[in-house]
Parts: sequence; structure tokens; C-alpha cells
Amino acid sequence: MMRPSTHDVWVEVDLAALRHNIAQLRSFLDPSVRIMAVVKSNAYGHGYVRTAETFVNSGADALAVTRIEEALILREAGINVPILLFAPVQKENVEVAIRAGLDLTVCDTAGAELISDVAVRLRLTASVHVKIDTGMGRLGVTPNEALDFFRKLATLPGLEIAAAYTHFASAADRNLASARRQLQLFQNTLNALRHSSLKYGLAHAANSASILRLPESHFDMVRPGTLLYGQYPSQFIPRILDLKPTWKLKVRVCQVRELGAGVSVGYGGDYVTKRRTKAAVIPVGYADGFTLLPEGPLFRQSLWRFVAQKMRPRTSVWVKGRQAKVIGRVGMQLSVVDVTEIPGVEVGDEVIIPALRIPTSSLIPRVYLDSSE
Repeated sequence: MMRPSTHDVWVEVDLAALRHNIAQLRSFLDPSVRIMAVVKSNAYGHGYVRTAETFVNSGADALAVTRIEEALILREAGINVPILLFAPVQKENVEVAIRAGLDLTVCDTAGAELISDVAVRLRLTASVHVKIDTGMGRLGVTPNEALDFFRKLATLPGLEIAAAYTHFASAADRNLASARRQLQLFQNTLNALRHSSLKYGLAHAANSASILRLPESHFDMVRPGTLLYGQYPSQFIPRILDLKPTWKLKVRVCQVRELGAGVSVGYGGDYVTKRRTKAAVIPVGYADGFTLLPEGPLFRQSLWRFVAQKMRPRTSVWVKGRQAKVIGRVGMQLSVVDVTEIPGVEVGDEVIIPALRIPTSSLIPRVYLDSSE
């Protein structure tokens, strides 16, 4: 296969920063608490395999993804630590999941029975984590159902109950009252299981926000995601750790043009130059994740606001270490930047893009650097 000698657009991932961030987290936790590094969604845009390998080699005890396709990428790369699937596996994929030695989320009797039947047929043991819905309203058995569900699991052959877990809905919000209610429900459920002599394995609940705000939620294992990638989940999270940035989206200028005053730029002609303008065209757009929104707010606003902001960008990129405004609408894979005030901009110059990590296209190559070398 022919490959380009240089990239038009690429993501730089700093492996040393990833190692630093997990070490910072490790130093904050009690030594007995295990770390399940969350590498779903292409490791938050960083690339599954190299990122997962870095975390495992830096002390992560387990990994977590959402779907089986993600987990199989890791297994095929030779990563052999426990890997939890957050989403229940489809019935057609149960055999593949068990053969791959994946940890499976169970939250209903039919799914548990299916996993048991396949495991018995394969003469293997399936490791399962029971999801308890304490207030997220998505997957899980309710606390009221938990005792009967665990009793049922104890009768099913071929299953090993590896853990009970829950997920906080609002641990990153200003008010922790709801998260504390969830935590108490989960703790009550674990107490009831112990009182009934029902084994549940490990207990885990804490995501990135609750790791730092609710130390009593650490239990046996924590599930950090965004912290590992150098970001705090919200402005309400105490800045306890010395996190380092791990990710940059870069692109090369593909054309530099001189535009006169009164020239419309981009789809719809929304932007019209008010002066003679030096414009740099860059081959990146919303199909690549170039939405021009800071990472956190996207997940806390309406889709319509998201679309409106995307189509009317009000932010900047960085060219030669200086900010340059995007003019006109962001296209699917082409955008225009005003570099009038930046001397010497040429075709091939690097531009740093403030794009969202997770939706940044997985087709964009990831280039792994190690700032410690």
C-alpha cells in the first residue's frame, strides 16, 4: 500500500503525558484500589492500542470499553488484562466475547442465562459484572431487584461474578446531593448482599469526577476516563492532580490566498471580508471533528445550539504560535483562516486545531510522540 510522505492532518499523542497522568492518579489513590482505565471511543480519540498499552504498562489493572468491536481490537493486539464491556453483548456475539475472555456486563436474567448456556457449551467460564442502576436511568438492575438477581446468578453454571458496579449521573455537577444519594444506594445494596451471604466480587463506582470529589466511592476499583487524558470533567472538580495535555490535532496549510475587500467566504456567504485579507485554506472540517467548541460544553447543551455554533465558528486556530480566526463556515473537510496579521505563512505550515477529541475522525492518523525522550 502506498503511503503519503507527510500528513495533511494528524493527531499527535504524547505517550509520556499519558504515563504521567496515570501516575498522578495512582499517587492519589490508596495502594489497594485498582485502576480500570477507560479507553472507549478510540481511547477518547487517542487511538485504542498504543493508548491502552501505555496505561497497562503504567500500572492499569484493567481496561473498559463500551462495545465488543472495541475490545477485540485490544485483544488482537495482544493486550491480555481484563477488559470490561459496558454495554451488554448481543446474543450473536456471546461466544466470541467469552472466547476472547472479556468481562461482560449483565443486568437482566435472560442475558445472564444466555451467557451461562454458551459458557457451559464451550466448557469455559464467563466473567460478569452486574450493573446496578442507582439513578442513571440507563442500564442495570434496580437496588430492589439486586438480591433476587444475585441469587439467580449464583445458580447459573459457567459464570463467575467478578464485580458489582454503578455509574454516577451528576458527579461533575456543582451540587453533589444526587451523586451522594446514588452512592448511598449502592453502598446499601452491597451491605444487603453481604448480609445475605451473596458474593459480588469487586465493587466499583467512581468515574473521573467522583474519584476526586467522593473518595468514599473508590471501593475496590475506580474507572478513570477523561482524567487520564489530561482534562478535568468540569469546573467544579478540584484541581488536585498535575495533569498534562496529551493530544493535539494538527493540519498543514494547503493554499494561501490574497482576498480583496467584499469577498464572501464559505458556504452561504455568511462571512464577507471587510479589508484586503490574507487567507490560509486548511484541509479539515466538521467531518474530522473540527466543531470549534471546547470539549466540556458540547455534552451539556442542545443539539441545535451545537449545530449553530459549528456553522458560525467564533474561535481561533494557532499558526506559527499565534491565534488566527476562522472565517466563513467550517466545511466538511475544508476551512479558511485569516492570517493577515501573521507574517510568512506558507503552504505546508502546521496549524493546531482546537477540535473535540472524541468525534475527531478515527481515519486521521495518530502520531505517537514521547516527550520524555
